[in-house]
Amino acid sequence: TSAENLEEELTCSVCHELFTDPVMTKCGHNFCRECVSLCWREKPSQVCPVCRENSAITDLTTNRTLRNIVDLYKSKRAAETKELCREHKERLKLFCLEDQELICFVCQTSKKHDNHKFRPINEAALDYKEEVKTALTSLQGTEKKLTQVKEECDTQLKLLLDKTDKTEKEIKGDFVKLHQFLHEEEKNLLADLKKEKEEKEQKMREKIKNISEEMTSLSINIKEIEKKLDQKDNVFLMSFSSSLKLTKKSKCEKQIEKRADIEGHKYTDHLQYRVWKKMVKFSNRETVTLDPNTAAPWLTLSEDLTAVTYGSTRRKDLPDNPERFDSYSCVLGSEGFTSGRHSWVVDVGNQTYCRLGVAAESADRKRDIDLKPEQGYWTVELYEGRYSAFTDEGETRLEVLTTPKKVLVCVDYEAGKVSFSDADDRSHIYTFTHKFKHRIFPFFWIWTAGAPLRICNL
Repeated sequence: TSAENLEEELTCSVCHELFTDPVMTKCGHNFCRECVSLCWREKPSQVCPVCRENSAITDLTTNRTLRNIVDLYKSKRAAETKELCREHKERLKLFCLEDQELICFVCQTSKKHDNHKFRPINEAALDYKEEVKTALTSLQGTEKKLTQVKEECDTQLKLLLDKTDKTEKEIKGDFVKLHQFLHEEEKNLLADLKKEKEEKEQKMREKIKNISEEMTSLSINIKEIEKKLDQKDNVFLMSFSSSLKLTKKSKCEKQIEKRADIEGHKYTDHLQYRVWKKMVKFSNRETVTLDPNTAAPWLTLSEDLTAVTYGSTRRKDLPDNPERFDSYSCVLGSEGFTSGRHSWVVDVGNQTYCRLGVAAESADRKRDIDLKPEQGYWTVELYEGRYSAFTDEGETRLEVLTTPKKVLVCVDYEAGKVSFSDADDRSHIYTFTHKFKHRIFPFFWIWTAGAPLRICNL
């Protein structure tokens, strides 16, 4: 065949293998470089192994064209070898469905593949390609979903980093304020101590000066008396009365017994607690007042708009404006929030029934409103000493060890948190979590007649 003829042309006549590093002699014949060199190694004359024409090592030239043809032929033969059955050296034409392998026609009749089903390679490939395409479609769908998830994760990561940076700045800013506050407290306390020290030091130095002057006078008197005692009796008696006057006690004697001291206890006693109390006031300087336009007709607000009292009589002189509550005795704070952190304290010591929290600006204020988060209300209820939180699932009874006299309400708009704590010991009562997208207002609901609910603006 042509393939056999081609292989014969590409075969070395010395080693009878395909050329390796083919070289051409002066006479035009080709050999492997190693083969022709080996033939000439122990012979006195160097002649062509085919035509016996004289030649020499120096005449050998590399046949690059032949070398490239041999390399291409070897590659093609290697590829064709893969398509041959290892056992029978026949071309692989069939695919065994049971063993999932390519076989030749001889393999088809062997015991190994007895009673097996076969398909021509092209048909089997078509069927399995469809199966792989289906699986590929699923993988592509998974890849698409993973891409979306990755994009969401990238977005969440960016939000996380941005939120972390923002929170870090807020923390540092708050601590700068706290450091300034503590530094100012320290400076004021040391200034008071210094002032007291200077005042008492001045008084003490004046006392020391007076005592020194008195000591000088006493020293003179003592010497004078001692001289008189050494006089003759008649002379001594003549000046006895004057000597006796010199022995009277110094007017500074009682002052000497007094002790000057700094009242250090008033500076150091409970210092951390006293500074902490001031720090609480410093960190809760939110000024919250009540909005008369939102107050239900049964409510009366104080002149400074920091207290509200419930009465059973409905006022008829109030306009029924859209922002006013008309079914429940509720009232909102004057200022709403769309960002930042805010806190205020409510005195509930005289209340038996009330609710506190925040309300969305868009929350319904008319008719029988449902005070739940899904309706725009985030509140806790005090009822006869027990606290409950009103979630979308309903009322949740809260475990509060002691009934707070004052409740601290804290809002972190960006974090989406509304938390309630005992204002005195900071024990946690409850926290709502929600992603705010609207303005929210302080919310107050009162049902204890005659007992004012008061905002303690610290």
